[in-house]
Amino acid sequence: MIHTFIGDLGHLFAIAAFVTAIFSSFSYFKATVEKDIARSLSWKINGRTFFLIHAAMIFGVVITLFTIIYTHYFEYHYAWNHSSKRLPVHYMVSCFWEGQEGSFLLWMFWHAILGTILIFTNKFWESSIMTVYTLVQACLASMILGVVIPILDFKIGSSPFLLLRDVIDAPIFKENPNFIPEDGTGLNPLLQNYWMVIHPPTLFLGFATTVIPFVYCIAGLWLKKYRDWVRPALPWALFSGAVLGLGILM
Repeated sequence: MIHTFIGDLGHLFAIAAFVTAIFSSFSYFKATVEKDIARSLSWKINGRTFFLIHAAMIFGVVITLFTIIYTHYFEYHYAWNHSSKRLPVHYMVSCFWEGQEGSFLLWMFWHAILGTILIFTNKFWESSIMTVYTLVQACLASMILGVVIPILDFKIGSSPFLLLRDVIDAPIFKENPNFIPEDGTGLNPLLQNYWMVIHPPTLFLGFATTVIPFVYCIAGLWLKKYRDWVRPALPWALFSGAVLGLGILM
């Protein structure tokens, strides 16, 4: 029996994450340029709401993809290509970010957490920095969309929720479209090391934090506060450098 529901749910979460990131960016942009204080506050609340929904959708994608891996749904190409029943649980966690889609998802997961922290820690810069921040999130979210535009024959991103039969053109799927392999190919033997459990999350946390000084810089240029942005951005820059250094050391 092919479990299509969880894959469709995960894909829906991914699309919703992309759409809400765009809506959040637009709302924060309007809050920044709006002169009327009441309207600006209303747009800011909209931007904040859309971002929190976006963060929830990211968590939804993470949960559904890990469920597919952990429960050995090998009808999905991502689970079959990266995991195996022979792997212990801690290596199954590593399977999550072995693939490109999982790596982008890990990046977005950290962005969702950091963005939530930014929203509730710096009210003055919130609208301007989150305009850029959520736009970056929309770009990252597009990497896991896996949506094809028929008119242009153009595919946006690569979905981790593709079925094996839709990726591999094998004769077995012509004879039996519901064929499910007994086991997956497993994690690359070179990656079966305990460092693979802690190294990628640390490194991607460092990658995610580099965007924070960037968005402060862009906001400073946008608002013509050419020096004021440095003070709130500097602690994040130091934290980012420390985490990246630790990740490289690992």
